[in-house]
Amino acid sequence: MNGIPSNLNVHTINRRNFMAGLTAFGLTCAIEKKAAAMSAITNQNSDMTLSAHLREDKGLLLLTYQVNNTSGRTMYLFDVLHGEFDGSAYPLVDACYATIEQGQLVLSRQIIAVPDDILVESENIPFVTAIKPGFSVEKTVRQVQPVFPWTSYTDHDSIPEAKGVMKMNVWFRLGYFLGVDGTNDLVKAMPTDQGTRAAFDPFPFESQKLLMTGPLGTVDVYDLK
Repeated sequence: MNGIPSNLNVHTINRRNFMAGLTAFGLTCAIEKKAAAMSAITNQNSDMTLSAHLREDKGLLLLTYQVNNTSGRTMYLFDVLHGEFDGSAYPLVDACYATIEQGQLVLSRQIIAVPDDILVESENIPFVTAIKPGFSVEKTVRQVQPVFPWTSYTDHDSIPEAKGVMKMNVWFRLGYFLGVDGTNDLVKAMPTDQGTRAAFDPFPFESQKLLMTGPLGTVDVYDLK
């Protein structure tokens, strides 16, 4: 079955074959629908409700998602990706990671595990958005189409030229954790070129929680194999 499994395992990611343990709901993705025609798709667990809607606007993909915190505790989303240059961080406020997993495209905002085949001086931990119990947040991701698969550890100098374009069903995945007493005291105020951002760095990849929703439609993806 060409679908998304329902288990959560350690992620092993490299530049040609992005594989991951996924949360989902035993759905098969055989039915393809254009992204512009899809309505919001919702999934939930004991912590949150995650809804996402994907549409096209002049070739640009706009993915709007809403998180409702139903946990009774403050929730911290790892949903502000950032790059680094010359010792400084700059938020990528409209961006999301794009990985190909079991024949599906997964757009995500989360902590990505460092691949086994590379060495890094430090892990890239996204900045966080805090949501109090009973509150919600809505954000929009803007993604150029065809989608170029990447993460914070992608070596763009070593990526092969695209052999063409593939159509894939697309999902959205979000990383987060729930606070406890004293968690807010551990927040780091990180200076960036867009003001101060809240961060928990370092943060263990294994302590991140994940929730996915989809499929949201069918989009064009560069074939890098």
